[in-house]
Amino acid sequence: MNYVNKGLRDVLIFPELDDVSLIQDIREKYDELADIVPPHITLAFPFDSDITNEELDRKLKNILSEYKEFSISLSGVSYHYDERVGVYYIYLDVTQGYDTIYEISKKIYSEILNMEVPEKYIPHITLGSVEKINNIKLDHVFNTTVKNIVVEDIGENEESNIILRYSI
Repeated sequence: MNYVNKGLRDVLIFPELDDVSLIQDIREKYDELADIVPPHITLAFPFDSDITNEELDRKLKNILSEYKEFSISLSGVSYHYDERVGVYYIYLDVTQGYDTIYEISKKIYSEILNMEVPEKYIPHITLGSVEKINNIKLDHVFNTTVKNIVVEDIGENEESNIILRYSI
């Protein structure tokens, strides 16, 4: 495993999902992080920043104070080619709550990281990656309410170490 993110931080939603085993069954085949990090929606990809955890905490609290818990649905599998690494990422698509997730992500990037949200940012749960598109099916609609957002520090073996947690 290539530990490219160790020591970086990111901002995530760990949705509480029914039938998470349906997701994990796919991730165990196609995602080398399946047993290390639970299914998640990334709001800010792993970043290296001089911002302290205290400053990050203050700024995130300010952003998240504008939001209350919100409903999301996830369904359907899509493939997204990443030219940098030459693979297709397999996404479980966010079908409800997409706009809210995107808005929060955009604010994190602009107000904390002083960056534009990545051009190819699509709210999703990554199911894994493949070199060629195959016929992965996941015929289930996952519904939940987002109540928490976390900041993780990515450990030596890509494990998730939660350093900040927010209830919205």
